[in-house]
Amino acid sequence: MRWTDLLRMSAQNLWRRKLRTILTMVGVMIGTASIVVMVSLGIGINQGYIDSLSETGELTRIQISSQLYWSSNNNAVVYLDDETTVKAQKLDDTMIRKISALDHVESVSPYMSFYNFQVRTGKLQSYYGLLAVNSSAIKTLNFEFKEGGGFSSSAGETLELILGENTLASFRKQSSQVWDNEAPDLDWLNEKFTVVLQDYNNADSDGNPKEYEFKARVVGIVKDNGGDAAYNIYTNIDTMKRIIQKHKSVFKDQNIKTDQYEQGYVRVDDFNNVLDVQSQIKELGIDAWSYAQMIQSMQQQSRSLQLMLGGIGAVAMLVAAISIANTMLMSIYERTKEIGVMKVLGCRMSSIGAMFLCEAAIIGLVGGIVGLAFSYGIGAVVNMVLGASGAYSSFRSVIPLWLCLVGLGFSTMVGVLAGLYPSQRAMRLSALAAIRTE
Repeated sequence: MRWTDLLRMSAQNLWRRKLRTILTMVGVMIGTASIVVMVSLGIGINQGYIDSLSETGELTRIQISSQLYWSSNNNAVVYLDDETTVKAQKLDDTMIRKISALDHVESVSPYMSFYNFQVRTGKLQSYYGLLAVNSSAIKTLNFEFKEGGGFSSSAGETLELILGENTLASFRKQSSQVWDNEAPDLDWLNEKFTVVLQDYNNADSDGNPKEYEFKARVVGIVKDNGGDAAYNIYTNIDTMKRIIQKHKSVFKDQNIKTDQYEQGYVRVDDFNNVLDVQSQIKELGIDAWSYAQMIQSMQQQSRSLQLMLGGIGAVAMLVAAISIANTMLMSIYERTKEIGVMKVLGCRMSSIGAMFLCEAAIIGLVGGIVGLAFSYGIGAVVNMVLGASGAYSSFRSVIPLWLCLVGLGFSTMVGVLAGLYPSQRAMRLSALAAIRTE
C-alpha cells in the first residue's frame, strides 16, 4: 500500500465518524494549547525583563570595583566564578589600560564620587553630589542627551557639568525645605553655574565650612531611559583631579587619590560576551558584577518555571492521549469485519497497523495545529490585557518558532503513541473470526 493511499484511507475513515473525530481532536487541541501557553508565559516573563534592561543599555555593562574581600590569612582577594581567589589589585590607570585591552571591551570609564561639593545657580542649589567621569562615560553609561552633549576638549579651569534629567528637580532655594518634584524653569545650557567645594577641616566657630568656588557650565542633560544614568550630576574627571591636587588638605581625611578609583564601568560589545569579559576582569584582581550574571541565575529559575508550567499542560495532553486510544479502539471494534476482509485479500499486517497509526497521528497533528492557533489567540489576549496595565506590562506571552515545532511534534507523537496498542490489536485479529463478526 502506497503512503498516499494510506493517507487517503485514513482521512476517509476518520471523516466517516466526524463527531467522534472532532471531539477527540478538541482534547488534543486543549492539551497542546495548555502546554504552549503555559511555557510561553515563562518565556515571556524572562524575555520581558531582558528587554527592559536592553533598552537602558545595562545588559552590556559591567561594574568594576576595588572593593576587597579578606581571606582567612588576612590577604585582600577577589573571588572568581569557581570560588577560587586571586590577589586583589588596585584600580588605577594602569589597570584601566589592561581592562581596555581585553577582547570585546569597547570602553572603560572609572569614576570618583564626591559629596562635599554643591552645584549652585543663582539662588538655587542641588543636594546631589558629583560623579567625576571621563569622556568615555558617554558610551559606557549609554547616555542619551535630551539637550546638549558631552564634555569638550577646551574646558580649561571651568567645570563642565552633565545633569541627569531626574536631578533637575533637586535645584531649589537654599532655605527651602519643599520638595515638589518639578524642575525649575531654567535655560540650563546657558545659565551660569558655580560648583562649591566645602572644607569642613576649616570650619568657623558656628560649624560653617570654608568654601571654594569654581565656575561651571552645563554642557548636556541626560535623558531618562529607565536606567540610573539620569540620577547623577557628572563632571570631567581630569578637571576634578586638578582641583584635588590644588586643595589636598580638603581631601586628606577622605583617602582620595588622583591615580586610583573606587569603581568604574566597562562597556562590552555584545551581551553574549559579558560573562567572559567579567571573568577575565576578576582574574586581573578586580571585582566585577553585571546584570548578565543575575540574568543567568534567573534563566535557570525560568527553565524550572517553564518545566513546571509545561507539566501542568502535559496533564491535559495525557487526557487527550487516553481519548485518542479510546477512539481508535472503538474504531477497531466497529471495523472488525473490514479488517478481516483486508487480511483475507492479502493486505499485509504492517499496512493494517500503519493505517491505524496514521489515523492516530492525523488526530494528533490536526489537533496540534488547531491548538497552536488557539495558543496564539490566547497569547494575544494576554498581551493586550496585561500590556495595558503598567503593573503587569512585563508579564506577557512569547511563542518562539521552536515552541511551535515542539508543540506540533509533541501532539503528533502523543497521537502515534496512543495509537500503538490499537494498531497492534488490529494486527492480531484473526481473519476468519473477524469475517464472521456481525
